[in-house]
Amino acid sequence: MTKPTDHDRKKSVANAVGTTPTLQQRAVIERYLMRRGSRPNAPRLVVKSKPHKPLQISQPSIADVAGLALAFGTTDQGVANILLTSLIGAACDSDPTCSPSEKDVNGMLAAIHGVGANDEIETMLAVQMVATHFAATRALRRLKGSGTIPQHDSNGNLAVKLLRTFAAQTEALQRYRGKGQQKVTVEHVHVHTGAQAIVGSVKKCVCQFSGLSHGSLP
Repeated sequence: MTKPTDHDRKKSVANAVGTTPTLQQRAVIERYLMRRGSRPNAPRLVVKSKPHKPLQISQPSIADVAGLALAFGTTDQGVANILLTSLIGAACDSDPTCSPSEKDVNGMLAAIHGVGANDEIETMLAVQMVATHFAATRALRRLKGSGTIPQHDSNGNLAVKLLRTFAAQTEALQRYRGKGQQKVTVEHVHVHTGAQAIVGSVKKCVCQFSGLSHGSLP
């Protein structure tokens, strides 16, 4: 099977909208294609759901099996399955009598894939973030439909707590990815008359020689 070229993709996008794109629209399409080309596709799952029945989930290809594990930052299929189950249970918004659809599950999986977790810890945070995000949007939706002041206050407070939790989870992920590294930024340096300033990193070691202490500069 011949791999589609960028020209083919542009043509398919243009046909999808039904009109010839303008220059501005072409620029948007170019940006989309560049970003899509620089990122691997999210894995896809085949989901069969029936009311009051367990989900039947399968991967259409070996690439999707590998992609699922990588999306969850692991090479262990068992870990990937556990995290997928947690994601579906926490994030998918569906009626209690109806299982989430294939579109719902793949949408959640694409969100996890977009985080780009490097290990299982990052994936756990990513699953929590996705679940918290959708819980917050549901709370905001209920807030919009609140009919009484107590309902308004309850839904509003819940939404605020969830949004703050999401921000804290994002910061936790960034800190974990930094592995505890700290950066000190000096914004103002005052050099008085007769003094000297050094620009750059300074390494100092103390050497004992004839009772004197010497600083060593790179």
